[in-house]
Amino acid sequence: MAPNFAAKNGATDAQAASAGPHLGTIKVGQQFILESDIRRTFADKRLDASREANYRLQGVQVIEITREALLLPVKTYNAACTFYHRFRLEHPTPDYNHTEAALASLFVACKVEDTLKKSREILCAHHNLKNPDHQTTQDDKIFDAPSKVIIGLERYIVEAINFDFRVRYPQKVLAKIIKKVLGRDAIVSSFFVTAFKMSIDIYKTFAPLKHSSATCAIVIAQLTSSITGTAVEEFQALDPLDWRTDEQSVTEVMLDLLDLYTQHGKATKIGPMFDLQAFIDTQISVNRQVDRSSLSRYTKQCRDCDTVPSVLTPSTDSPNTPSASGTSTVKRGPKGQDGGTTRFVFDAEQAASEQQAYDEYTKDSWEEWEEEVEEPIADRREDRRPEPRGPRGPRGHGHGRGQGRGGFDPGWTPRNRHDRRRRGGGFF
Repeated sequence: MAPNFAAKNGATDAQAASAGPHLGTIKVGQQFILESDIRRTFADKRLDASREANYRLQGVQVIEITREALLLPVKTYNAACTFYHRFRLEHPTPDYNHTEAALASLFVACKVEDTLKKSREILCAHHNLKNPDHQTTQDDKIFDAPSKVIIGLERYIVEAINFDFRVRYPQKVLAKIIKKVLGRDAIVSSFFVTAFKMSIDIYKTFAPLKHSSATCAIVIAQLTSSITGTAVEEFQALDPLDWRTDEQSVTEVMLDLLDLYTQHGKATKIGPMFDLQAFIDTQISVNRQVDRSSLSRYTKQCRDCDTVPSVLTPSTDSPNTPSASGTSTVKRGPKGQDGGTTRFVFDAEQAASEQQAYDEYTKDSWEEWEEEVEEPIADRREDRRPEPRGPRGPRGHGHGRGQGRGGFDPGWTPRNRHDRRRRGGGFF
C-alpha cells in the first residue's frame, strides 16, 4: 500500500508548481541577543568557547590600538567592537585573519559614525604600530592587496549585522550617573578616568550586545566604586528601575565584567592597575547576592543549552564563509539561501505580516488516502533448468547441447563396453 497525494482544488502539478514569485529571504536586525543564543551558536557550529574568547580579545585589542593611533573618538571604537562581535558570531571560521576582520570592522565604523578614514590609512596605522622601525605611508604598494581584502570583508560585515547600525554608548549615561552621585566633588575627575577605562574594557565582552547602555553604565559605576573604595554605599543604592533596567540584567553584566578581569586581566586597561584579589572578592560577594536573591547567572537562561557538550573542533562548513581574499568560498548571487532576493527589514512586525500574506497564496492543501493494489507473485519453479546436470555439472568446455567433456547426451547409448566418444573424450 502506497500513499497518494492530490490537491483539493484539482490543480495540476504544473499549476501547483507556479504559485507565483518567491517572497525572498527576509532578514530582520536584532538589537539585543541572549547568552543562550550565543551558546547555541557555539554548539551548532562546533566552536570552542575559550578559543573564541582569545580571538575576540585579540581583535578588540587591534581595534583599540589602531583607534588610538588614528585619534578616533570612543563612539567609533564602540561601533567597531559591536560589528566585530556580530561578524565573528556569524562567520566564526579560520578562513580569514582576525586582524583583517578587526580592521574591516573599524573601517565600517568610521563610515557609520562619520569619522571617515580610508582603508589605506587604517592599514598604515596598524603597520606602523607593529613595525616602529620601518615606518611607511599610506601610498605604499604593500597596502594594495590588504586594502582589497578590507573592502571585500566590508560587505560581509554589513550583511552580518543585517544593516542594523544601532550601537550602545554607555559613556554618556556613565557621566550622568557619576555626576548625580558625586556631584561636583574633587574626586570626580579621577573616578571618571578609571570608570572611562572600564567602559573601554566592557566591549571586550558580549555585554553591550546583550543589554542597554544604562545597564552597562550602572555596572561600570558600581564596580569602579567597589575596587577604588569611593562612595560604595551611594553607588550600591542606585535603583536599576530608575534607569529602565532590572537587577537581573545588572547582575549578569557585573559577572561578565568580573570574569573578564579574573581570567584575562592582562588584556584589559583596568586589570593591571589593581590587585587580582580585589576582583575575586567582589565576584564572591556578587555570587552570594545572586544566591540570596534567587537570581540566575544569565537573563532568560536556557537550561537545555547548558547541558549541550561543546565540541573542540572548529566548524569549516559555513555556506557563506569569507575567504582570505575577501571573497566567498562558494558562488554567491543575488538570491538568498532559501530562494528569492535577500531583503533586510528593520520592522519585525512588518516582516511577519508580509510572510503571513504571502503564505495565504502559496500554501498548498493536500488530501491523503490509501489504495490497495494487487501485485502478481512470480512462480520460482519456472526458473529451473530443463536438463539434468552431468557428473561434473555444467563446468565442461564441450560444444553443443551439453555434449563433450563432463556433459550428458540422452540420445546416445553405448554398443559395448569398449565404445567411447572420440569427439568429447568422455566415457560412459
